[in-house]
Amino acid sequence: MASGALFDLLPDFGSRAPARAGQAPVPPDIERKPEASPPQADIGALIAEAVADAEAALAARLTAAHEAALEAERQANDDAATAFLESFGNDLGAAVATRIDAMEARVAELTAATIARILGGIVSDDLQKRSLDALTRTISAAVADGEAVRIGVRGPLSLFEPLKAALGGRAANLDFTEAPGLDLTVTIDETVFETRIAEWSASLSEVLT
Repeated sequence: MASGALFDLLPDFGSRAPARAGQAPVPPDIERKPEASPPQADIGALIAEAVADAEAALAARLTAAHEAALEAERQANDDAATAFLESFGNDLGAAVATRIDAMEARVAELTAATIARILGGIVSDDLQKRSLDALTRTISAAVADGEAVRIGVRGPLSLFEPLKAALGGRAANLDFTEAPGLDLTVTIDETVFETRIAEWSASLSEVLT
């Protein structure tokens, strides 16, 4: 028993003596450290972060809505401009076409008048001379010298003067009425004679145009 008592007196170097019979085991001396408390949350920082996130989301929504409104306005302006240009183009095209038609008609009218004047000068040397010669022969055959027959003559003075000069004394029987045109019309006893110069000029104008 002396060895057992000695063993009990020795310091403990990591091993323990077996418990004696009838003696309760001694529990190991466990050093308990105090548990660390969790860090406290920064409430102010969390609130600031949440506010910043909400402001960013709101700004993004407002920017998207503003861009959508601008795009819709641009599209509406583009549509209105396109409709205006189409309407303006149609109206302008119709006005131009109408104006061109009027100009063409006016040019044709002026051309016809010019051609008529030119032809009046041309035919005066040949056709007018032959027409007046024919009228002179007709009147001379119908009216004897000194016979009191009234002959109605209607037409331009430029043609009447040569006819009057060609008839000589029979010109006293002529009742002249000046009228525009290219032809002389002579009425003898309800019979009408005409030079037909205008008809020939119109046919020639038709061919030239």
